[in-house]
Amino acid sequence: MQILIFTTVFFPLRGGIENLTLNLCRQFIEKGHEVKVIAYQKQSEVLPDIEVYYAPGFAKMMELFSWCKVYYMPNISLRGTWPLLFSPRKRWIISQNDFSLTNKKNLLSLFKLFLIKFSSENISVSKSIATSLGTPSEIIYNCYDDVTFKTNPQAQRRLDFVFVGRLVTQKGCDTLIRACQNLNLPFKLTIIGDGPEMYRLQALAQQLKLTDSIVFTGTLKSPEIVEILNQHKTMIIPSHGKEGFGIVALEGLACGCQVIASDSGGLAEAVGSFGKLFQPGNVQQLNGLLKDALLNTNQPDYKPEELEAYLNDYKTPVVAQKYLSVFGSAA
Repeated sequence: MQILIFTTVFFPLRGGIENLTLNLCRQFIEKGHEVKVIAYQKQSEVLPDIEVYYAPGFAKMMELFSWCKVYYMPNISLRGTWPLLFSPRKRWIISQNDFSLTNKKNLLSLFKLFLIKFSSENISVSKSIATSLGTPSEIIYNCYDDVTFKTNPQAQRRLDFVFVGRLVTQKGCDTLIRACQNLNLPFKLTIIGDGPEMYRLQALAQQLKLTDSIVFTGTLKSPEIVEILNQHKTMIIPSHGKEGFGIVALEGLACGCQVIASDSGGLAEAVGSFGKLFQPGNVQQLNGLLKDALLNTNQPDYKPEELEAYLNDYKTPVVAQKYLSVFGSAA
């Protein structure tokens, strides 16, 4: 199958959509399919195993569009829809990875919502997103990098809490820091990630006199994150805004962390019955769960084989095959 992927964000950028698209590309190629990617960003690094075209001109765009049997867009972009004017019968698939279309009630979002009704197939990465769109869609949950994110049986879990994510308002790291106040118990929190909120969050930790208990690592590569996750007991995902899904929850579970997360959009679907939830932004409720985690040194409520069976459904080869099944029906 000849698959052309159009995306506005791709490697080497790091984020949910970027990582998902990269992992799917590699799986499609491994399964014998031809894959080309159009990325509307500046070229900075070369991928030896994937053919990527950065912001191609009109002629190249039409050449690639004519070549493909399946045209796939992770999140609809108007930049990627205009070739359909020249070939309206081309089969194209859209996946919706977040709530951007339904959170913003502007003309652009409404127009995109209108356009997705004409796609050959529409994929949603969670039931929450599918419900918000109001358009029939196939639900395919996101995958995580099961080759990298694993539990190390020899690791010593001497640290308590860990957060992994971009330091932006939506991720709710300020809620986590405030919830650490008045724990009245010794604890260690590691915050992995960078972003525009970094300095404000560091100032908040200093203001609450928590600097001895909280460490900011900045951005780390996946192997470093795995090593740190295996040193911690509990991952905290305190998102304020609605999350399309929650790959980070799967990564935490795969590395042996127990998970505490906000009941936010598709994040609760990612956690399933393998974590504890609190209302987004509720500092007091999160504080109570943190105390429980510090005081409860028992094993989790689920069996290891139950978690293993759960995570199997989110491994990259399994999810990639679900996408290929949809692509095949559309082609």
